[in-house]
Amino acid sequence: MNPEQTHALGYGRVDDDPNVSVLLGTMDETGRWEATLQLRRWEQEQLRLRPGQRLLDVGCGLGDAAVALAGDLGDTGLAVGVDLSVAMVVGARSRSRVRHRSARFAVGDAHRLAAPDRCFDVVRSERTLQWVASPETAVAEMVRVLRPGGLLSLIDTDWSTFAIDVGDSSFAQRVHDAMQVERRRPSTIGSRLVDLIRDAGLLVVGQTTATQRWTSWNPDESPTPEGCFSMSSLAEDLVDVGELDKCDVDQFVSTIHTAARAGRFSMALTIFGAVAVI
Repeated sequence: MNPEQTHALGYGRVDDDPNVSVLLGTMDETGRWEATLQLRRWEQEQLRLRPGQRLLDVGCGLGDAAVALAGDLGDTGLAVGVDLSVAMVVGARSRSRVRHRSARFAVGDAHRLAAPDRCFDVVRSERTLQWVASPETAVAEMVRVLRPGGLLSLIDTDWSTFAIDVGDSSFAQRVHDAMQVERRRPSTIGSRLVDLIRDAGLLVVGQTTATQRWTSWNPDESPTPEGCFSMSSLAEDLVDVGELDKCDVDQFVSTIHTAARAGRFSMALTIFGAVAVI
């Protein structure tokens, strides 16, 4: 299986992927997105972490956000990261050691957090809810482990905002229509974060958005735009919802690649953030 094919599997089953290194590398790429960096800066300002506090990062991935925030917790504080993927946790532990930060990482399920009630001052989760079976259950677990007055920070993508421009409006509309449909996962959860938080009984104290933009891409140098899925995977999504015939997949992909080579390619995707107090 080549990198373009394996990337279609997503982050719901990282350790079962035949080429885990591709997903880990893509996780690094998404961590470098300007939208991701912008939201993390906003989150840090909203949380105003203090030395001695305890923070939990649910779906921590390779641990970069947790390790960075650990610096605000001082020597007496602690950042804990949990992720369903063993490979992610191993990577997070390695990065934490390199940066000498007080952070711990363990394999864990967002639906059943292995932590007692009311033991964290802050709980965060970034681009994780779109991959879990029940975002409501995951948020309820995060709320359960928060102390009174604690803060919950959620950052997640809404794939219904995804847009692609290759110089053909009908082409762009088909992609837009296909991305409105959730298939096998809550891919549009980003724009529902505030409602999800309020339904859990918390008070929203801050919300924002950031849009990631790709203004160029050379398919001859990289199989996918930075941190994104392959165009073959996008074509399969269109087939799934009836926006594209299977026999037209190759032409669909070729149209995007040709436009990209000619400098007529752009994409955009919006990520949402919300912070709430319990």
